Amino acid sequence: MMEMRCPTKRWLLAVLGVLLATCTISAQPAGVKLDTLHVRHVDYQGVTHEGTIVCNRAISADLREIFAELYRQRYPIELVRPISEYGDDDERSMQANNTSCYCYRQIAGSKKLSKHAQGLAIDINPLYNPCVKRRSDGRLWVQPSTGQPYVDRKKSFRYKITRNDLCYRLFKARGFKWGGDWRTTKDYQHFEK
Repeated sequence: MMEMRCPTKRWLLAVLGVLLATCTISAQPAGVKLDTLHVRHVDYQGVTHEGTIVCNRAISADLREIFAELYRQRYPIELVRPISEYGDDDERSMQANNTSCYCYRQIAGSKKLSKHAQGLAIDINPLYNPCVKRRSDGRLWVQPSTGQPYVDRKKSFRYKITRNDLCYRLFKARGFKWGGDWRTTKDYQHFEK
């Protein structure tokens, strides 16, 4: 009979490290029920694309209706892909101007889970609608980091969300709050319920 020895702690950590490096593990808060929506959208050139949104079931009917109307009205959205296609990296997804909903993460600069972690928030065309906050030293914090050219909302540029915008009106009509209405941080890409 062969004797079995327990692996060392160092060996277990090494194996676990390899597994974590090769697997994507997505967390999900308890009680959150996610849904996967397949939506059509057009880009700025008017080309039709198929996209996928992972969201909380509580808002899936709203999103289905909003995206159907945005498509009917030919409202431009560059990309609609799950955050997992970007290695669950929110910054990479936003830099690609990818519209996404579910992303297990904390609110930037906080330990509190974001509404995205519950699948109750969506970011639309985030590169052109960055999240902007003035730091205590007066400098601007911009997310995505490549969104700096789109901070000045008086400028005209493609994919920009404003209060007169169809996207804004559709989300507000269904009870969503817009991050562009917030007082200290302006999150122009963000709609949440």
